[in-house]
Parts: sequence; C-alpha cells; structure tokens
Amino acid sequence: MGEPSAQVPPTSSAPAAPSDVQLPVRIDTVEVPYPESERAAGREGEVLLRLTLDEQGAVTDSEVVRSAGPAFDEALRTASLSFRFEPARVKGEAVACQIELLHTFKLDAPPPPAVTEAPVTPEPVPATTEPPPQDKGMETTVAGRSEAERHRQSAEAVKIVSIRRAQARAADLGQVLASQEGVEVRRTGGLGSSAMFALNGLTDDQIRFFLDGVPLDLSGYPFGIANVPVNLVDSVQLYRGVVPIRYGADALGGAVNLTSAPLETGAHGAASLQGGAFGTFRLTLGGSYKPSEQGFYARAHFFADTTDNDYAIDTEVADERGSLRPVTVKRFHDGYDALGGGLEAGVTGVAWADRFVVRAFGSTHDKELQHNLVMRGTPYGEATYGADTLGAQALYEKRLSDHTRLDVLAGYAWQATELVDISEWVYDWFGNRVNPRQNPGELGDTATDQTLWQQSIYGRANLGWDLTPTQTLRLSVAPTLTLRTGEQRRKVSPTDPDTLAPERSLFTFVTGLEYETHLFDDALEVILFGKDYVYRGRAQQPMETGGWRDKDRDLHHLGGGAALRLRLGGTLYAKASYERATRMPRPDEVFGNGVLIRENLDLEPERSHNLNLGIASAPLRTRLGAFRGELNGFARFADRLILLAGRDRDWSYQNVYAARILGVEGVVGWTSPTGLLSLDVNATAQDPRNTSDQGTFGAFDGERLPNRPWLFANATARMSLKNLALGEDELAPFWSTRYVHGFFRNWAGLGTEQSKDRIDAQFVQAAGVGYRVRRGELTVGLTAELENLTGAKVFDFFGVQRPGRAGWLKGTLEY
Repeated sequence: MGEPSAQVPPTSSAPAAPSDVQLPVRIDTVEVPYPESERAAGREGEVLLRLTLDEQGAVTDSEVVRSAGPAFDEALRTASLSFRFEPARVKGEAVACQIELLHTFKLDAPPPPAVTEAPVTPEPVPATTEPPPQDKGMETTVAGRSEAERHRQSAEAVKIVSIRRAQARAADLGQVLASQEGVEVRRTGGLGSSAMFALNGLTDDQIRFFLDGVPLDLSGYPFGIANVPVNLVDSVQLYRGVVPIRYGADALGGAVNLTSAPLETGAHGAASLQGGAFGTFRLTLGGSYKPSEQGFYARAHFFADTTDNDYAIDTEVADERGSLRPVTVKRFHDGYDALGGGLEAGVTGVAWADRFVVRAFGSTHDKELQHNLVMRGTPYGEATYGADTLGAQALYEKRLSDHTRLDVLAGYAWQATELVDISEWVYDWFGNRVNPRQNPGELGDTATDQTLWQQSIYGRANLGWDLTPTQTLRLSVAPTLTLRTGEQRRKVSPTDPDTLAPERSLFTFVTGLEYETHLFDDALEVILFGKDYVYRGRAQQPMETGGWRDKDRDLHHLGGGAALRLRLGGTLYAKASYERATRMPRPDEVFGNGVLIRENLDLEPERSHNLNLGIASAPLRTRLGAFRGELNGFARFADRLILLAGRDRDWSYQNVYAARILGVEGVVGWTSPTGLLSLDVNATAQDPRNTSDQGTFGAFDGERLPNRPWLFANATARMSLKNLALGEDELAPFWSTRYVHGFFRNWAGLGTEQSKDRIDAQFVQAAGVGYRVRRGELTVGLTAELENLTGAKVFDFFGVQRPGRAGWLKGTLEY
C-alpha cells in the first residue's frame, strides 16, 4: 500500500532538521525502588523501556523492550508510569513521541577500609533543587507528533483504530471495524461476500472509503472495505458525520480512511499466511527499501485470497411427495478468489520536492453467486461476477515557504466488471442439476452476459497557509471524471438496443475552504469550513421509436460546518462538531447496471444535518491500573435519501424518504498495573426513525427504520505474558464477543407480531492464543483462533446464514 498521500498535517510533512527538535527532559523526582528480593540475592540488572509520551510530557504507555527479570521489570515499569517530562518539541510545537530509557539496577559499592591518617573535613555540598539527571543511557527518538494522537486530540470527529493487534488474528477488516462502537458491518456470507457498512446509522455509499486519502475503489480494491487484507493496513480513521476538506469528497454520514504503515530506514518486509475452515487461505507480502532518511525509496505489496465458503447451512428441500423438509447442507458454488498488488517509488527531501511518489496497482477478483437475497427457493449453480482493476497515482508535496505548503494528487483507474448468468439448468441445495430451465439465466427471467468498463480520472490539490503560529487557512479542490460504457452480449431480442453501449460520464468538483485556530494556549481548538459541490451527469437514453436522446443533469450545492475541542483540565477534553453534509449520486445509482436496475438521471443529492457531541480522556493511571473511556452522542437529520425501489424487472434508485437518527455510544477500558490483562467494552444505542409524512413511506411516519440493528455491543479481553521462554517473547490469549439485539426485517407497523420477519438477537464469541518472539530485527508469530465458539446460528440479514464454528491458524513474519 502507498504512503499516506492525501492529508497535509499542520506542520510540514518533511522531517524536521535536528536543530528544529528539542528532546524531552525528565522533570519529576520519582525514584525507582530496588527490589528487595533482588537486593537480598545480590543481583543486579539492566532494563530497557520504551515509553510513549503525550504532548504534555505524561507517560501514556510503558513497554519492556529488554528484560532483566520480572522483579526488575515490574519495579521500573510501575515507577515509569509516574514519570513526567518536559515534552519534546518540533519547531517549538509540543509533540508526542517515544523514548527508550535504559536503567541500571546496581548495588551500592562496599565502604572503603578504615584509614589511620588524620581525617580531612570534606567541603560542604550545597543543597540543590535542580531536576535529577536523566537515567543512564537514555536514548530518545522524536519523530514528530504521532499522527494518531494528533487526530485523536484534534477537534475533528474522528476515532483512530490501530490494526497492529488485529494483524496477528484471523479476523478480516470487516470484523475489526464491526468491533468498534457505532459501526455495523453486515455480511451476506463468508469471505468475499457483499457487505453493508454502517456508521452511526447511515450506510454504504453514504459513507466514503479511502486508502491513504485516495478513494478505495480507485486504489485497487473494488470488492469493498470488508475484504481488504488486514495485514496491509496500519490503522483506520473513522470520521463520524463530519469529513475534513482535505479528502475532497462528498459524504453524507462520514468517511473511513485506511492508512499504510510509515516507512522506516533500511530494508524491511512482512509476510502473513492464514489457513483454516471452508478451504480458506489468505497470503499477504510486503517490503520496502529506504537507504537513508532522505532520497530514494521503494516498496511493494501483494495479496492473494481463496475460499470455497462451503460451510453448513440449514434450508428446506422437497421430498419425494413434494413436501418441504428441513435439511443441513454445505454451501456450494460460493467460492471467492482475489489477487492484487502494487508498486511504489519516490523521493523525499530533494530541492524540488519534499516528497514525490509514483504508484501503480492492479487487482482481480471473482465471486460465485449461490442464492437470492433471502436464501430461499432454488439456489444458483453457475452465476458469477468479478472485476479487474488497473491504475496509477502520482503525489507531489512541497513546502513553498515557511508558512505555505502544497500537495497535489493525480490518478487514473480502469475497471472492468463482468456478470455472467447463462445457466440452462435448475440446481438443488445438494449441488445437483435437477432439470433444464425454460429460459437461461438464474438471477432473473433472462440470461445475462455483460461487461461494464469504467475509467476514472481524479485529482486533488491542498494548499495551506499558516497565518500566525495559531491560525491556519486551507484550500482544497478535487475534480473527478468518471466515464462508463459496456456491452450486453445476451439481449432478449437481436434487434433490442444495447443499453450499456452508449458512453456515460459523471463529473464532480468539490471545493473546500477551512480555517483552524488554537486559543488560550491550545485549550480550545476551532475549525470552520465551507464546501462547494458541482455535479454534471451526461447520458443517452433509448427512445421507444428508436434512436437515442440526450439526458443530462447539472447540480450545484453548498455545505459547511464547524468543529471544536475544549480541554477540560488534565487529560480530559470535550468535542462538538456539525456539518451540513451532501452526497452526490454514484454512477450505479445514476446509470443503473443494465440488467435489473434502470438509470435515473433525475436523482437528487442526499443531504443531512450531522451533529456530534462527546467527552473523552487519555488513560487515567492509578494503583489499580489504567482506566480509559469515551462517551459520544450523535444526531443525523437526513433528507431525500436514496433507496433502490421497484418490482419485477423495473428497479431504479429513487429519492424516497427522510430520516432522523439519534444515538449514543460509549467505550470503557482497563489495563492492569503490570499490563498483564486488558479489558475493553463498547456499546451503541441508536434510534433511526422515518420522518417522511407523504410519498412512498408516508404511512410509516415516525416508525423505526426497518432491517437495521439499533442496539449492539462488543467486548474484548487480552492477556500479555512476556519473557516466558525467550528474552523477547509474548504469549497472548484473547477472547472477544459481539452482541446484536434483534430487529424486524420490515416496518414494525405491518402485520401481527407473529407474522413479522425478524432477525433474532446474535451473540457470537471468538477465542484464541498468539505467540510471538523477536530476535534482533526478526519477529515471528503464530496464532490459533476459534471463531463462533458456540456454533451459534448467525444471520446478519433475514434468511442468509453466516458461517458457524471455524478454526484458523495464522503465521506472521516481520524483519
């Protein structure tokens, strides 16, 4: 994956010169006690810690890097949590950093033998109030403000999810994101199946997805965020309802940005291989070479996934008399294969650019289709779809002056999506051909053999001015042009026009202007922004009398909002944010898919008033351990929401309803004083209500929106047993669970209680154990995991059964 390429931090992205860096200085008087057991045994030792310091100089994390034994380790680590430092600074700005602290436990030297010479009165030693000297061998690395910490404590409505622990587990990215408060990821099957992503009640295309700031579907991952290999991601940024202008995107409910691991000097690489249930194997490879801090670098990544998805499901089949009877069968014709990779080369710190990067990528995936939306009726035995993607990107960053900086991104992506549904046979749930079809095709009434070709040319430019040390103005422009055409190779009649053949185009231009200020010694941060949206759709529509007519659509909308962060003292702070959000229709919604979904160039943008209010704290460290917590409330008042509506073969996307979504989400966590045990729990309650009093859903005004979870929670417990057999090893047992309260598939006001289709409450658990060992620059890990411990029957959507109990084994290697 590429280096982060879409965001310009408030400070320069170029590494600071040594003269710009002020190292942290310890200012406390905390003494490290000598363990009495070690003193009595006459033992000495040397412990190396890695401390994480925040922007106030407080220790937020302490990790033993080199051990001298449990007693020495615990004495130093416990004391270090009370250390205080004058924070590190880059160009005068306090930043978070990591330091390595080497402490030597050395017994007092025995007193010298008595002398017979006349005593000499020593000179008096004056008392001093100077801070104690730093511990012996203190080594400090200041890399500038931690990007995650900077975002977390900014006014932006963002949550940072680290993926480092998840990279050792068998969970995919969809499962990792679903474990966060406010997030739902619902799947129609196993690996490779389609997924519905929801953030604070708004779903799918209402949320925008990015990789290092570039739209995800234009970065070689057209199969959706849930199927992105987790080992190719370093962290995830979840923007709730309010999206920064630097992304240059229209989004109704927020954005999700996947970030790649930062580059390190030297040659580095990583590999992971996962195998287990249902014929599943996942491989990822990555490597980078950066000979020095400045100059040339290169890196590459590769991934390959395959699965049969042949897990057991419960269904009904007809017996010899034609009566339906329940059976348990294995899924068939549900396989998934994906392959992809990317190359990146660039230079940093040269005269003409702080950073210049060129990246190329490609991927392919194929998915078999087995059933309809509710897994009822006859299954499919031959229908398939897939996509191939190729593309390239170029990024240029330059600090134009001490107060001005620029980054420019340009890219091109080509995608071919194929759907083949030409089967002439009816299949049963055992995978057997039963009898010939009257008409070919399993998905509808007619056969389909089509390819859609789509080209996207996109760009973005961000320009920032530091008006004063505490005020910044930013301008962002982001044009995108999408061209689409296609071919339908199986028409109902040879004389029918090919509705996919005409070229369609969709042009959007998003402009943003943002002002950021820090007041009262950074106690208050305020961001004000405005956005301008331009939309132009061009298409041709067949006429009943033959020929084609132009059907164009031009739109222009304005939006904007504000965000603030207020420090309440110590590590406690509050956030509030608002955006008048707009989302333009995407190509599939406007142009249809040429099969069951018709075009609708009259679609209006979706709009919403999004509000967030929350309070959070950095870890509170006590003798009982470290406590952390966060509480957020959110409101979404959305209008002209787009929904797929219709019947039979006349489906299209329509602006059909308005909604009000109110919710609250919270997370609490605890880590024991020694770091042995960690517990985290989060929960979300939301109330999505229809507010349309006329039109399609006017009869259901005030009712809860159907087919959407409204109460869910997650819990995780982890242990960390270090230095067991080898000097730098860790045994890490873990357990996690997710609960989703039951909900109705349709409107609650329809039918009697007994007649309603209902998705029952889900309670799913997973457990496993991981072991890793580090030797010099090499780290090797192995994890065994059991998903769905109890074999519960899981349904994210009505009638569509998810996998049951499954075992996985995953190995990782880093150097």
